[in-house]
Amino acid sequence: MCPSLSKAALLTAAIAATSYNPFIQPTTVDAFGVAPTLSRRCGHTLLHSEKSVTSVSATINMMDSITLNDKIELRNPAPDEREKGGVEVAADGSSIKALEVLARIPRNLILASTDMSPRIIDAVSAARNITWATELTAVTLAALHPTEEEAASSSKDDADVMQIKQAWIQSWKAGGWGSADDLGPDIAGDVVGTLLTTGSDNDHNVYAKFRMPCHPALMKASFGLEFLTKCTEEEARAALTTRGFTYRSMRDALEGLVLESTERKSKGTKRDKRCWDVGDALDRVMARATTLQLDADETTTSHVIVPVYEYLAHSLNANSKLVSIDNEVLLVATRDIEAGESITRDYTLAPRIVGVNDESSAEADELTALQLLLQFGLPPSAWPTAKDESS
Repeated sequence: MCPSLSKAALLTAAIAATSYNPFIQPTTVDAFGVAPTLSRRCGHTLLHSEKSVTSVSATINMMDSITLNDKIELRNPAPDEREKGGVEVAADGSSIKALEVLARIPRNLILASTDMSPRIIDAVSAARNITWATELTAVTLAALHPTEEEAASSSKDDADVMQIKQAWIQSWKAGGWGSADDLGPDIAGDVVGTLLTTGSDNDHNVYAKFRMPCHPALMKASFGLEFLTKCTEEEARAALTTRGFTYRSMRDALEGLVLESTERKSKGTKRDKRCWDVGDALDRVMARATTLQLDADETTTSHVIVPVYEYLAHSLNANSKLVSIDNEVLLVATRDIEAGESITRDYTLAPRIVGVNDESSAEADELTALQLLLQFGLPPSAWPTAKDESS
């Protein structure tokens, strides 16, 4: 940022460059509880929760080979939970004891970075920067878009698993912060595809003539994140830039894995739409990923997305853990869990993209609201600032 320019001057420049006027129609309070005066002062909607709610019970029940503990109850997450919740111990039942198995998930239903076919390996190897996010996003896209040859060569059981995985991935709606619903129409109008896919690696030079540090949509989104999470504008912009770089480093390599692109309101070429699908997959993968040692005879840890586990609410005192045994992955209680209590996981232990998981935030209790919201889409109830303010 140019030190001689104030935030007001930058916002004025953004308005002039994009014909965006935040003062004509001030937006209303969002569902995450941001004060209306703050929303109006910021000039745009800070958070929305107008997403369609994923049916956790329908999705998991569709995977009939998953076995749930009889004491577990499923409910649909509330919009403000952003698909992080809905797996609980039944309130009218008995408690669960430590080491009790909560769910049994077949190994072949899991998305794992180690399960890369030649088609996936070829795509990943062409990426500019190969990370766990590149590999797991490629695995997800390939599972969502199997080729005719892959489908034809599959046994009936494998074909059934293939269809179940497709339906499961298609059920993912929420990812990290930055959807059109989050941004509201004012900022979303400046977005190309999605916020994650907006901008380029050369934005600093492109927008320097407008005396702006980056793409207008990213700049205005950073103002919103600053107000929401109490981070600095520079921290918010750096995190948004890191997400964008992560996407662009894999975009060209992975877009070929998208065999049929999603229909969108945004206008673009067929290639644009395939690239936006890569961005959507990356966004939702980052919000769900965890690590797991799949083979007891190996020390290599895989990056995975596991059904049921990806829906769990966040807690620093998580009450469940994944354990891989033979051809199953078990979700096991790590302590006694009372009736009515949510099954939880600790998202601070999940893999993070470079630029977010740095040395200053390596410790779980040092994670910021910005990190928890932007990558995992976790609501304010999970933020350290929310706990501090309530204490």
